[in-house]
Amino acid sequence: MSGLLLSTALPGCAHRLVEVPVDKPVPVAVVVKDTPPAELTRCAERPDGLPEDAALLAQIPTRARAGIIRLAKAFALNASQLDRLIAWNEPGSCPAAAKK
Repeated sequence: MSGLLLSTALPGCAHRLVEVPVDKPVPVAVVVKDTPPAELTRCAERPDGLPEDAALLAQIPTRARAGIIRLAKAFALNASQLDRLIAWNEPGSCPAAAKK
């Protein structure tokens, strides 16, 4: 423990940063084109929703209907995000993303 205290207290033992002059600028970022795996580039499948029959929807309890709505919104957001990612890598490859 005392060795640690001495190394931080004595200026000769402290770590020092050394800057090395560079003749020309060094690139900080480079463009990398990695192709994602095939299972990540499949367009999102959008199944048909619930039937629009008002009598059927009236029988769904309120709490269950709210849960269905939350699930549907989350699914739509995830599908949209996947389509945007695929469109970023391969523009025009997902027909649903092209419609937007």
